[in-house]
Amino acid sequence: MVYFSKYDYTIIRKHWIILFFKYLKSVTFFIFALIIYYVSLKYRLALWQEVLNYVFFPSIFLLINYAFIKLILSYIKFYNDLLIISDWQIIVIKASLLFVDDIEFIDISKVTKIDTFTRWIIANIIWYWNLVIEQQRDQVREFHFVPEARKALHIIKAEKEKVMKKTGKDNAALINDLVSDSDDYEEFEK
Repeated sequence: MVYFSKYDYTIIRKHWIILFFKYLKSVTFFIFALIIYYVSLKYRLALWQEVLNYVFFPSIFLLINYAFIKLILSYIKFYNDLLIISDWQIIVIKASLLFVDDIEFIDISKVTKIDTFTRWIIANIIWYWNLVIEQQRDQVREFHFVPEARKALHIIKAEKEKVMKKTGKDNAALINDLVSDSDDYEEFEK
């Protein structure tokens, strides 16, 4: 299960199919390296020794190292690509060891529409969909490979209803507050 609920937080990880594809890619590289090794051993008398030492064996070494490093980095990226739903906000964490480090906060009161969709029969069979969150001012966030996205949809809707009950405002009142706050800010600038 990739939904973890503790206290007032729900943590959602991506679907396991992503790791499966990464493992499959790494296994393909390993098999390709084994094929090169087999060819180099079978035809070692027909090939020059320099070709074996300076082309085949270094390419095998590079392929195996590349596949292993890509597998480890994708494993780290998989476990650091999270969607956290709390009482007042949705936190999107995308981090990898080297290249990406992004944390985004989405205020639940600014979410106007939540939708799920899928486009493939395999996605329906093993239960991963896309989750679309539309915010005010035409901002759309799409999250791919969300397992049981309808469950996430219901959790976000329930949290949004809690926020609306606590604040006593609906979306139209919140938009008016935002507009009036921005007008005050413009008057302050003048």
